[in-house]
Amino acid sequence: MEEAMSVLVVGASGSVGSAVVTGLVERGVEVRASSRTPQKLSLSAEVRVFAADLNEPESFASALETVDRVFLYADLAEPEALIAAFASAGVRHVVLLSSSSATSPGASEDFNGSRFLRVERAIEESGLAYTFLRPGGFASNAARWSWGVKGENAVPLPYPDAVQVPIHEQDIADVAVIALTSDTLIGRTPILTGPDRLTLRDQVAIIGEVIGRTVAVIEQTEAESAAMLSRYVPEVWVRQIIKDWREAVGTTPVISDEYTRITGAPSRTFRTWVEDNARLFR
Repeated sequence: MEEAMSVLVVGASGSVGSAVVTGLVERGVEVRASSRTPQKLSLSAEVRVFAADLNEPESFASALETVDRVFLYADLAEPEALIAAFASAGVRHVVLLSSSSATSPGASEDFNGSRFLRVERAIEESGLAYTFLRPGGFASNAARWSWGVKGENAVPLPYPDAVQVPIHEQDIADVAVIALTSDTLIGRTPILTGPDRLTLRDQVAIIGEVIGRTVAVIEQTEAESAAMLSRYVPEVWVRQIIKDWREAVGTTPVISDEYTRITGAPSRTFRTWVEDNARLFR
């Protein structure tokens, strides 16, 4: 990478984005970070922080000066204008945190899949070089169970036998850093998963083992689960989460070896994620 260039991390407040910043700093890369609320970022002193809003492409003008590569989280409803701003500013390569849902049958009609597809297509049509990282379910989704674990040693779930292959967010960040500091992943769309198929019930049991307490699963109806989730997430996400769980019961999801192939290291387990975040559940 040319010395005069730098990398902009959009979404540096998220678990993946903040880990990408850390990984780039460790490699000696000049890093910039943008956020709608930059005052809330807690990053190392050498990172230049900019206030910018995904829905206001013009707000990125200063942040994009001399930027060669961008790490982007795909949480924007109308990506075309922002991608055009990247291209006109001279950005060469966009590394997108997309989702494996973009590859599923019927993705274009699915709420989750369609929003990722739209961002991917905007980047492809812009002519910019790209890498689309397509992780499956995040291990960190288990964080939403923390209140039940701490309060009642129990996790209420409508489909405890839903099967997932949860991925540690650091694995995603590791691949993003490689993509942002070399050309080896240009044009690639790796699907990223953890190393193990686990039911939600398995995940709850692992949390209990790590914190040294038995954590029960309380089976709910969909209506009970929706009422509970709606206190924390928007309605459209409530429907998506429950649908994903329902459809994952009895499945055998693919385990990807892309992380190991790209990094040469084994994928981090769900247990490792829980150990790294045990404070959430104690």
